[in-house]
Amino acid sequence: MVTPQPIRFVVVGDATLDVTVRSPATATAGSDNPARITVAPGGQGANLSVRLARRGARVDLVAAVADDLPGQQLRDALAADGVALVPFLAARSGIVVSLVDKSGERAMLSDRVSFDAEALASPAVHAALGSASWIHISGYPLADSGSGDALAALAAARRPGQVCSVGGGSFAGGNGLLSRLRMTRPDLVLVDRAEASALLGAGSATGRLRTAEELAAGLVSALGGVGVVTDGAGGAAAAVGAQTLTVPATPGVAVDATGAGDAHAAGFLLAVAGGGWPPTPSALRDALERAGRLGAEVAGVVGAQARVPSEAVR
Repeated sequence: MVTPQPIRFVVVGDATLDVTVRSPATATAGSDNPARITVAPGGQGANLSVRLARRGARVDLVAAVADDLPGQQLRDALAADGVALVPFLAARSGIVVSLVDKSGERAMLSDRVSFDAEALASPAVHAALGSASWIHISGYPLADSGSGDALAALAAARRPGQVCSVGGGSFAGGNGLLSRLRMTRPDLVLVDRAEASALLGAGSATGRLRTAEELAAGLVSALGGVGVVTDGAGGAAAAVGAQTLTVPATPGVAVDATGAGDAHAAGFLLAVAGGGWPPTPSALRDALERAGRLGAEVAGVVGAQARVPSEAVR
């Protein structure tokens, strides 16, 4: 009997060192405020890659990482989880400070490192992309004016049979991202409600946003493929063709939302990657339910890459 080979993912995104600050009260200027501070690996691309690898997928991560102390920590952490790094040599490694409140929600102070458009043309990047069954692109480098056009062109030139998905990135409207997405021709777009609204300009005359299900349908209308929109406590919605569906949020106590969206995306990709494309509505529902469970697990721990009970230790 032939053992099926694991899905080969290539993720294009960031790897950052995350400094998480949890304070029981609002900080007062000029005073010494008690807080719980942790330092751990993070970054949207790295978070997704690690969650995929811990569940048996083969993963290459294309990311900008420097030869500095944070960069070495990031390299070591990725290697420990079996993620193969395809690095751009950067002047410094990215650092993100997450300020987490009592509800688990966070505000981020981001010092991300921009992608080098010329580095995207390197043989190592082309070899990684060419070997992939599935290419996943973070919204951050796609929205970056310095790398977005080159990255969209690379994704558009993928060979037949490769699936391409695009994730979110806290982007705003008017940055050319929708036109780059049309150039990319993604098979799947996974964003949150605010990101979908920014992409589609989705406000009403009263200023109220449309539902996640309507936004997912709007993504499919604008870009084709499959649209997935997460909506926090409202659950998540998906659209394929003319069909839409919504799955309620998985109950759980949120401690730190950092990385929960990346875990949701990883859970969804793993659930749909083993079947035919595009997935059926029933397969989409199952994938959203699995993704919701993993996202809720990750929201219940501190740290974007902290292990959760469903993850076996390598």
